[in-house]
Amino acid sequence: MQRVEAIVRLTALAAANGVSAAGETLTVVALMLVLQGRPDGSFAVAALVLLGLLPSVFLGPMLAPLLDRLETSVVLVVTLAFRCVVGVALAFAVDVPWILLLVGIGSVVSAIDSPALMLLVPPAQKPGANPAVGYARMDAFRSVGVLVGPAAAGLLVDVLGIRLVLLVDAATYGLIASVIAVLGVRRRPPAQKAQARPSWFRQVRVGPAALRQNRTVATAVIALAAAILFTSLITVAEVDYATTVLQAPAAVYGALVSVRAVGRLAAATLVAPRLPARLQPAALGAGGLLMGIALLALGLAPSIPLAFVGLFLVGAANALQSIAIRSIVVGAVETGEQGRAFAAVIALNNASTMAGTAAAAPLVALAGPAATLAIAGAGTLAATVPALGALRSRTVTGAPEQS
Repeated sequence: MQRVEAIVRLTALAAANGVSAAGETLTVVALMLVLQGRPDGSFAVAALVLLGLLPSVFLGPMLAPLLDRLETSVVLVVTLAFRCVVGVALAFAVDVPWILLLVGIGSVVSAIDSPALMLLVPPAQKPGANPAVGYARMDAFRSVGVLVGPAAAGLLVDVLGIRLVLLVDAATYGLIASVIAVLGVRRRPPAQKAQARPSWFRQVRVGPAALRQNRTVATAVIALAAAILFTSLITVAEVDYATTVLQAPAAVYGALVSVRAVGRLAAATLVAPRLPARLQPAALGAGGLLMGIALLALGLAPSIPLAFVGLFLVGAANALQSIAIRSIVVGAVETGEQGRAFAAVIALNNASTMAGTAAAAPLVALAGPAATLAIAGAGTLAATVPALGALRSRTVTGAPEQS
C-alpha cells in the first residue's frame, strides 16, 4: 500500500511538472508572437529571454534560504498562487514595458518555486527509494509538456487568441498549486532556534559551500556548468544549421526541434530510472560525452538523417545530465541545505546558458552554424573528459532521510 501511495504521489507531482512545462511554453510562444510584431520586436524578444534567466542567476541564491527555513509545499502553493495572479495580469497587459515587467516578476518567483518543486521529489517517494527514479519521472513528464506546448501554442493562438492562451497558462499555476496542496507531500527543514540562526548572507553562502564539500559533487557541478557553456550554442545555431546548411524546409526544422524532446523523454523513461544512485556521477559524465560526440558529428558531417539521430542523442544526453545532477545533490547535501544547494546549481547553469547564448550569434556569424556546432561538441568534450576520473567515484554520501 505504501508503495502504491508513493507511486500515485510521484506521478501526480510529475504530471503537475508536465502541465507547468506545457503552460510555460504556451506563454513563451504567445509572447514571442506578440512582441515580434511590435517596433523593435527583436530587442523585446531578447529581453524576454533574458528576463527568463536573470532572476534565477542573481536573485535565486539570495532568496534560497527561504527554502530551508519554511515548509516546502507551503512555499510552492503560495508562489504558484502568486504566479497565477501575475499570469492573469499578463493576459491583460498591452504595452511592452508592462509585459516585460510582469514576465520579470514571474521569473523572480520561479527562482523559488523551481528548486522547491525538485525538493518535494524525495519525500514523495517511498523511503529509501532511488532519487533518480523520481527525477526521471519528473523529467519524462516535463519532456511531454515541452513537446505538447509549442505544438498546441500556435493552434490555440489562432483559435482562442493570445489573451485566452495566457489565461490558460495562468490557470495551470492554480491547478498545480491545488494538486500540491491535496497531495500533502511535506518537506520540513530541521528546527533551528532563532538565536542560533546565522545572518541571511551566511545562510546564502551555505548553498555553494555545500556543493564544495564533496569532491565528486563539486566536480559534477563544475563540469556540467562548463559543458552547458558550449551546449547552449545550439539554441542559436540550430535554426541556421537546419535552413542554410541542411537546406531543410520549415516542417523538417520543426521536426528536428521536436526530436530533441523525444530523445530526452526516451532517456528519462528507459535509461535514467534504471541507474542506481552510486552510478549517477558516471551517468553525468556519460551524458557529457554523448552530448559532445553528437554535436561534433553534427558539425563535421551535416546531413538530415544524421541531424535527426544526433539531436535525438543530444536530448537523451541532456536528460542523463539533468537527472544525474539532481540525484547527486540530493544524495550528498544535508537535508537542511538542499534548497540553497539546488538554487546555487540552477544559478550557475543559467549563467552558463546566458554566456553561451550571448556568444553564439557572433560565433555563427564568424564561423558558420556547422562549425559552431562542432565547437560546441569539442568544448563539451573538453569540459567533460578531465572530470571523468572524479565522476567514476563512489564516494557521494547519502543525505539524511527526508521527514
